[in-house]
Amino acid sequence: MKYLMNFSLVLLLILGIGCGKKVWPEPDAEEEKFSLHIEEVVLEDKCLYLTAEIRGNQRNLAGLVLELEKSEIPCPGCPFLVSESFAPALDSPEVHLQDCRIKIVYCFIDSRKYYRIRLTGRNVFPEIQDVRSNVIDVF
Repeated sequence: MKYLMNFSLVLLLILGIGCGKKVWPEPDAEEEKFSLHIEEVVLEDKCLYLTAEIRGNQRNLAGLVLELEKSEIPCPGCPFLVSESFAPALDSPEVHLQDCRIKIVYCFIDSRKYYRIRLTGRNVFPEIQDVRSNVIDVF
């Protein structure tokens, strides 16, 4: 009887440990983040050639959006207002990924306008916020 009682007590203890809140594991945001930094922008004819660096966990880059602000006059210190955006697939001909470099070609530039640009990157983990690069003036 004493043996049965000890066995029951151990069984209850094991079952009690197994119960509780079960949740899916969440990504460690600090390990899974990346950042974008535009290094060079070249304007030729109606095409913009952009080179950016991805810092951090680059394998988590799920998508990119090139954001453009087009205006009649230059306004380097103004808040960035998106007037056009271009979201190519990462495997499209306009995007070239090599190591930690991203090269994008965008050929819809109006040469009579002033532009400011930035990149927004989406992480494969939806819990991690999109990241934005620095803003570059293109005149």
